[in-house]
Amino acid sequence: MAEEIAMPRLGWTMEEGTLVEWLKNDGEQVETGEILFTVESDKALNEIETFSSGILCIPPGAPQPGDTVPVGTLLGYLLQAGEEMPTTRAAPPTPPSASGDAASPIPVPVTLHNQPTPAAKPPAINGSPAISPRARRIANELNISWHHIKGSGQTGRIIERDIRAVTAQPPGSAGHIRELIAKRLWQSQNETAAVTLTTEADATGLVDWRVELKASQGTDAPTYNHMIAKLTALALGEHPALNASWQNGAPHQYESIHLGLAVDTEDGLLVPVIRDADSKSLAQITTEARALVLKARRHTLGPDALQGGTFTISNLGMYGIDAFTPIINLPQAAILGLGRIVEKPAVFQGQVVPRALMALSLTFDHRILDGGPAARFLDRVRTFIEQPDLWREK
Repeated sequence: MAEEIAMPRLGWTMEEGTLVEWLKNDGEQVETGEILFTVESDKALNEIETFSSGILCIPPGAPQPGDTVPVGTLLGYLLQAGEEMPTTRAAPPTPPSASGDAASPIPVPVTLHNQPTPAAKPPAINGSPAISPRARRIANELNISWHHIKGSGQTGRIIERDIRAVTAQPPGSAGHIRELIAKRLWQSQNETAAVTLTTEADATGLVDWRVELKASQGTDAPTYNHMIAKLTALALGEHPALNASWQNGAPHQYESIHLGLAVDTEDGLLVPVIRDADSKSLAQITTEARALVLKARRHTLGPDALQGGTFTISNLGMYGIDAFTPIINLPQAAILGLGRIVEKPAVFQGQVVPRALMALSLTFDHRILDGGPAARFLDRVRTFIEQPDLWREK
């Protein structure tokens, strides 16, 4: 029986994806576990493998490399030897519920029928243009769309010199990535009852502890971001109302604490996730966070690393920002914004002395929780920052 290949759902809020390239040609034999095609979604490049074997058949009128299409759109079929390609698609199953902790990466079929090939867009021959990994990396670094470049390598493969040849031309549009970001932000602003609370924490104790860690660990010492990630996860364990989302018209509280860390990359904002952050040591969080940030900036994050977050931290302190209003990362209930740590005069033990102060901003969805629980959580984060002995590992 013909097996449909559809645009997969790779993220909680994913509604569409861009078919980047086929890694198998039309009519080629495909084996179980092989990478069949690549998809760009939520600013990540994802390799999609097949769980079956068969002959790849790309029907006339199917999306071409570079096309952005809704989740579930028919891309092709896997046929067995001698099997004919279907002329229509089967009725779709019931869409998956959004009540789980993470979205399913399995393609979701929808009701679509094959359409005649548009005159202005003939079907591709032998699938999409192939591109070398080095050429793809350079294209990403230079923000060049390569899907319609004619390759000069063997069998028409796009290689580095083909990418370099177009660098004198206006760079390819980054509109797709910005469109994804804009859509998420618009959705967050329009679908949540967002309220922001702010406070100031005396981070002098945290600064002193980090000085000790740097003296003993050197460059391996955790950053303030890692330290605050650890204490935030512990605070979420004490205040689980913040570790939640709005699903099917009601609050849904997560059992696990999966902490998203916003990362600024050349391609835009990515939020890789540290899973079960409350059960991990500071050293484990530091190691994992560094690996995720490195992958994010090298364009090697897999889709799993960007899914399933239950709470997000966004740090703009390294850019000299004192305070800001972070936007909720849907479908999560809240996001914590970190400002810079700066030495200021402050009253401490009855005297005005220099202290290391930092601003904290918590944006939460008032549909899910009220101001009291949100304020108590933020106060607990502030307390952990000011008194690291309450949670630091001995």
